[in-house]
Amino acid sequence: MSAWSRLYRALRAPLPAQDYRLGKKLRRIEQNTGSVTAIFEDGSSERGDLLVGADGIRSTVREQFLPQAQPIYAGYVAWRAVLDEARVPRQAHRAIFELYTFCLPEGEQLLGYSVPGRDGDTAPGQRRYNIVWYRPADSLALNRMCTDASGQLHVGGIAPSLIRHEVIAAIKADAEALLAPQLAEIFRRSDPFFQPIFDLESPALAFGRVALTGDAAFVVRPHIGAGATKAAIDATILAECLSRAGDDIAGALARFASVQLPFGRDMVALSRQQGAYLSAQLKPVAQRRGGELRRDLEAVLHAHGSRSDQIGDIVAARGLEPYF
Repeated sequence: MSAWSRLYRALRAPLPAQDYRLGKKLRRIEQNTGSVTAIFEDGSSERGDLLVGADGIRSTVREQFLPQAQPIYAGYVAWRAVLDEARVPRQAHRAIFELYTFCLPEGEQLLGYSVPGRDGDTAPGQRRYNIVWYRPADSLALNRMCTDASGQLHVGGIAPSLIRHEVIAAIKADAEALLAPQLAEIFRRSDPFFQPIFDLESPALAFGRVALTGDAAFVVRPHIGAGATKAAIDATILAECLSRAGDDIAGALARFASVQLPFGRDMVALSRQQGAYLSAQLKPVAQRRGGELRRDLEAVLHAHGSRSDQIGDIVAARGLEPYF
């Protein structure tokens, strides 16, 4: 396992600093047959041949072209906690630090594993331990959790620094009551925060000289561990389509969409399948079906152990290998 910061630095480092415009907020996009222009809130603009909307789950680019495509709440949140290796209690370190750890309270699911430390350090003693704890929360409960101390509701997610103290105290108390003691102690020593789990399918990915990629195009639940992988596949195939099409950008984007739309749908479907048990916790028992009724532990273990194979099967089924 790795950490997003390590990947981010590796991707950013090859490009000159002047190629980045930090602190800019996109307002709208204008295009014609010869170019596309991004217009920002500070009044500045940038014109080019192609605009790639890789601006995440709350994409401004997608909102302009597909306002009807909105993230769908899955019915549960992921509490996250990260602790420096030096602060992990000795007994817990000996028991679980080098392992990919599962903890499965009724109706919930927790994963624990080590990740690189600050500045991507992987040396023993300099790493971190990461916890992801999925817990059901209906919309009313989510709104309460996303309301800060001033009473302001942060729709769709709240910044970690704004989570109320009583919310943090409650989750730490639940950790003591529900989790294996090694995990509970790590969680208690951390500064936990949560993210609501969403998924999303875009019905289109190309709009003239504009393309959607990554989470701006499809949002998959975290269970298949493929957010960065999916974005990388999007980028690879977009680059290949552009390379093959020469100056025909609209044609390249149409080809990109024809390939990546079914791929994205398959990824979302797989992530929904693996999160079905968690989503179903908000349903009456009588309305649950199949995997919603009971957790198949063997299936959970297999799914996490074969993530790469599952994604590879989708790539193969969609005939994407020639693009790599």
